[in-house]
Formats: sequence, structure tokens, C-alpha cells
Amino acid sequence: MLHSNSAGMLQYALSKRNKRKFYKIFFNLLLNTIGQKGTLVVPTYNYDFAKGRSFIYEKYNSQVGELSNFFLKEYKARRSLDPIFSHAIMGYLKNELLNSKVNISFGNQSIFKKLHDYNFKIFGFCSPLNSMTFLHYIEKQMNVKYRYNKKFVSTFIKNNKKKKMELNYFVGKKNIDYQLRNYKLEKAFKDSKNFFSCNFGNFYCWTINAYDCFKIIRRKILKQNRFLIIWLASLYPSFVGIKFCDYNNNFSIYFFIMLIGRPS
Repeated sequence: MLHSNSAGMLQYALSKRNKRKFYKIFFNLLLNTIGQKGTLVVPTYNYDFAKGRSFIYEKYNSQVGELSNFFLKEYKARRSLDPIFSHAIMGYLKNELLNSKVNISFGNQSIFKKLHDYNFKIFGFCSPLNSMTFLHYIEKQMNVKYRYNKKFVSTFIKNNKKKKMELNYFVGKKNIDYQLRNYKLEKAFKDSKNFFSCNFGNFYCWTINAYDCFKIIRRKILKQNRFLIIWLASLYPSFVGIKFCDYNNNFSIYFFIMLIGRPS
């Protein structure tokens, strides 16, 4: 599962006019690395449905980065049907993931449960740790007190056919700062042999598998229900003891992608 930020790639581009070439190289490397038995899952989230607006399935309307729309369009990836947390999917487990239930985001029949069951690697390319949506699945499974189930109803449009759709989403309470704390995630993951992080130019990259992520964060939430959001100044700054390496050349993207293919 890939969380990405195209700005990380474009920092090395001489001109943004050739950015599509960079994107193509990136995804080709990624797909070659995971191989025929691998599956690539890219978030194509769109939050308009939660605002009462219609969700048009065929539109390239991801609101979580340019790379996600590029992958959806250029690679003809199949898109899941969740009107908020949809994913573009290619690979061996495509059909299994596409058959996930979409009526309860982060529920026990959702795509996130399958990412957990199959122990997917979660990869942040120039994207902070708190962008990891899998963390919201853990929050849901642990029934954290700062979130609650809320029902959203709006219109889902596919093949020009409209239907009303109801979706239950585990949302944060408005009177609470429920932003996930990056420095707490870094500290929690630093001793895992399956967590790797590095700087790619001016940006931060990381990877961890779903099993480790769930186990580590579950343990933390059992001790402190608000572990992911509570601010603890004693844990800041965040970069003590993390396995960092600094790659500031054009070959670093290749090196880091190779790490995704490591056995967990």
C-alpha cells in the first residue's frame, strides 16, 4: 500500500514538464519490485461524499495527491467502490480486495482488514507517518474514545447510474484535536525490524508491514487510549534512535523501492 507525495520526486526534476516521465519510472520500478505475485494498492480518497456531494466513480478525482490520479488513469488500475476511501489496485490480489465491503469504513469486512490479514507492506514515499490510513483501521478496531461512528448518505454515480448510498465512517470528535502525532509513531516503530525509514532529499520515506503496525499500535492504545493523539513534549524531538539514512541523489528512489521487496 503506497502513500505518496509527488513533490518528493519533483525536487529532482529539471522541469515539471517532464514529471510524467518521473511518475512512470517510479511506478514501473515499484511494480517490477513487487512482481507478479504482488499487489499494489494506492489510495484515491475523495471526501466530497462526506460533505453531501455526489461521488462519480469514473472521474479521476482523488484528493490525496497527483500520483494517485496518475496511477489510476495511466495504468488502468481498478478502483474500489468506497465513495470516500477508494483505492486503485493492480496485481495478484486485486479481485480479493475489490470484493471488500464498503458500507463501514475500517470495518471487519473492509479492504483494511484484508490488508491486515495479508500482511501488506505499507510504504510512505515522501509522505509523513501520520498519512497512514491503516492507523484509522486500528483506531476503529480498538474503539478509541475520541472517534465515533457517523452515518453519511449521498449519491454514488457509476456508468451514469445514480443511487443513494449509506456509509458509516469512524470520525473524530469535533471538540478534540485528533491529529495523529508523527513523533510518537516514529518512537513506537523504531525498534521493529520491519520498520525502515530514510530521507529522500528534503522528504521522509518509510515502510512497515501491517502485522507489526497493528501489534505495536494496539499495545500502545491498550496502555493509553489516546496514545496516537496526545501530545507529550518529553518525546520531542523525534529523530532519536530512528534508523535513518540520507540519500540525496537520483539513485535513492531505486534503492528504497528495492527495500519493499525484502521479506518481512
